[in-house]
Amino acid sequence: MKIVSQAPCRIGFIGGGTDVNPFAAEHGGKIFNLAINLYTTATLIPHKQKNVNLKALGEERLHLAFVKPLSYKKDPKFDLIRAIMNYFIKDIPSGFSLEISTKVESLLGLGGSGAAAVSIIAVFNYWLKKSMSPIEIAMLAFRMETEELGWPGGKQDQLAAAFGGMNLMTFGPHNGVGVIPLKLSSKTIGELQKRMFMVFVGGHRHSKEQQKALSKGMSDKDKLKALFGLKQAVDDFIKALEKEDWPTLGKILHQGWENKKKSNPIASNQWIDEMYDIARKNGAFGGKVSGSGGAGHMCFVIPPDKRQTAIDAMVDKGAKLVDFDFDFKGVTVQQYDN
Repeated sequence: MKIVSQAPCRIGFIGGGTDVNPFAAEHGGKIFNLAINLYTTATLIPHKQKNVNLKALGEERLHLAFVKPLSYKKDPKFDLIRAIMNYFIKDIPSGFSLEISTKVESLLGLGGSGAAAVSIIAVFNYWLKKSMSPIEIAMLAFRMETEELGWPGGKQDQLAAAFGGMNLMTFGPHNGVGVIPLKLSSKTIGELQKRMFMVFVGGHRHSKEQQKALSKGMSDKDKLKALFGLKQAVDDFIKALEKEDWPTLGKILHQGWENKKKSNPIASNQWIDEMYDIARKNGAFGGKVSGSGGAGHMCFVIPPDKRQTAIDAMVDKGAKLVDFDFDFKGVTVQQYDN
């Protein structure tokens, strides 16, 4: 038997950062994001031996002993897998092989770790017949990352991976979570697709440092004001999208990026600013760096007749065009019999 799960990554359009505590817990956060067909895949094959074989991020750990509980930090690339194994360990009946993979060069800024956590939990959920719902899978993934491993961050990545689609997400006050699917016509979805593009601009950053800087700055008056601006822009963004008012939508996206930089100045740098200016000078209404920023992927909204010119200009400067589509399924699991 082979069990394969697949969880999508996401583009956080507007409101990013307001899902992070203490802002979300104290004031309530709001985000609009969409899941995309860049996936993290978990493949689990049970076997009769007691050992565990792991493969992730291009590295393997073979014939690991089944120790209870598994420890962290000595082998950090496998900490997320170990945390989830610890959660399920009392119910795991035998050894197994588990491989985590993706088909793209990088998922930096697209919620890759959240998608990985959701895909890993999903294969164990299926194998062990736990019957967990998408919200339960997403919240367990969040707890494994933030509480078990101490990685700072919000909840949108895990929720987008579990549910898929385009969603208005609410967070708090306190611990409340809401996921409200946005039901757009196929025409509106198609028009949005014509006006979007995403590029990978490279760079390196540690999401933990980005999130720590964001959380630390939430007591600063100006940064707090920017976060409220991001939260308040979500409803206006959705209204513009429903009306297919692309210039207004792009303007809101642009202002959101300005507020993102105010809420967390290390979200941008000279290279990202240069790439953003190139897109704007070539017709983009607005755009942003996906995720906590500093590196990774940038997405833009632009008139269709200017799209290719902007792409060519950014590629000439070293960016890489990333092909993607929207995902409306969320995490999926399939069993293959030998």
